[in-house]
Amino acid sequence: MKYSKYLILCCMVWLVACTTPSSKEDYLDQFERFVERVDNNHNKYGKKDWEWADEKFEKYNSEWYLEYRDDFTVEDQIKIKGLIIKYHALKNKESIGDMLRDLFKDDVNKIGDKIEKYIDEDFDEDLDKIIDGATEIGDSAVKVLEDVVKQLDESF
Repeated sequence: MKYSKYLILCCMVWLVACTTPSSKEDYLDQFERFVERVDNNHNKYGKKDWEWADEKFEKYNSEWYLEYRDDFTVEDQIKIKGLIIKYHALKNKESIGDMLRDLFKDDVNKIGDKIEKYIDEDFDEDLDKIIDGATEIGDSAVKVLEDVVKQLDESF
């Protein structure tokens, strides 16, 4: 009985050690395989399955991520963000496009409000400045062209 408890404990320690990423590359590979597994099976997931997946996802998204965060390149960061978005999209059963639209909707609305305010308050004044500048450039260009033609005329 004493040996069986010891054996069970050793097996559990070995199992945890084998599932914990040992390097940045191992983390990226395991995280990608985890999201692929969720992608392949999410339609069959019940409450317990999602609890398991959420626990595992939290390890990838925080504990294990923090362990290697200083080693990630920009490309790695983009890949990780993509995996995070894909997991959330699978869990919430919405398309990635819808999720991104929701994430950026407030920002787009704020930009739209700023553009409307600009058009209402400053656009006419700036448009007058642009027209004045274009007229000056046009007049200068005509003058330069006249000078070039005059010099050519004098040369021949």
